[in-house]
Amino acid sequence: MAGAAAVGGPSADDGGEFYLRYYVGHKGKFGHEFLEFEFRPDGKLRYANNSNYKNDTMIRKEVFVTPAVLRECRRIIAESE
Repeated sequence: MAGAAAVGGPSADDGGEFYLRYYVGHKGKFGHEFLEFEFRPDGKLRYANNSNYKNDTMIRKEVFVTPAVLRECRRIIAESE
């Protein structure tokens, strides 16, 4: 899969819920490798990076971001379309 993004909720400037998920990956010489991140309406940012290069393991992180960060992500997406 080359890439996928999902943006849910109302338009960028109305303050409704915001959800974004991005995934890009492939199956190749080192198996299934991918990068994925997700912004949830509650402010949780989830990140995953899987690479088997040199026997690396999957990296997963979760953090909470401020409403200002969610607004900025929403603004960037709205301007890009």
